[in-house]
Amino acid sequence: CKETFNVFYHEADGDTATALSPPWLENPYVKVDTVAADYLTRRPSPPSSPSTPPGRRPSATSARVNRKTLRVGPLSKGGFYLAF
Repeated sequence: CKETFNVFYHEADGDTATALSPPWLENPYVKVDTVAADYLTRRPSPPSSPSTPPGRRPSATSARVNRKTLRVGPLSKGGFYLAF
């Protein structure tokens, strides 16, 4: 993730969302957390293979993983929508 973003949820008892409802505003959504771009880590480098050209890294070394566990709730309805 290269940019910071907010995560919101909205509870619902059924799959009732449309393009207009619930409104795409902060309210009625509840803010869960802000995920910052500084949660970047690198995956371990895979071993080089004979097919990797000299001076070039295997492609997985440039991949980045952004991992953060968020808790939603407490929930009182049958389900929820996530927005970010």
